[in-house]
Amino acid sequence: MEGKNIGKKNLFSITSGKPIREFIESFSRNTQEVNFGVRYVFDMGKEYKEHNVDVSDDFELYQVILCNFDKSYKTMKRNMETAAVLLQPKQIVVYRNKGVTTVNYLPFTEGFIKEALPEDEKIQASLPASCRKIIELIEKSA
Repeated sequence: MEGKNIGKKNLFSITSGKPIREFIESFSRNTQEVNFGVRYVFDMGKEYKEHNVDVSDDFELYQVILCNFDKSYKTMKRNMETAAVLLQPKQIVVYRNKGVTTVNYLPFTEGFIKEALPEDEKIQASLPASCRKIIELIEKSA
């Protein structure tokens, strides 16, 4: 399946014929090949139920949090302020609606990173590259 950017926004979206669990398993394996790892998988239906929300039986929405642990640690060691920016683009959302699995991801652009951390040229180059790598991993896993 081919991913697309929706409208003029940066939201990346792709559909997959795989059930959610199968996509997440494939994604988890693929992340390991490029020094990323899946930190957490949140079943949002379960999360909502645990907070007393009446959730329909067919609700399927997952948040997948990933990290390049070595790169992240080195960046944090160098500049802790990057934590506020680094952590956000490391999340994908996977949901299933009418038998179709959709994966959405909002990568940060180079312009956004320059605006958020104008003095940190290293992160301005490396974070957008990581975002592009995540898109590649999503496409490979779909």
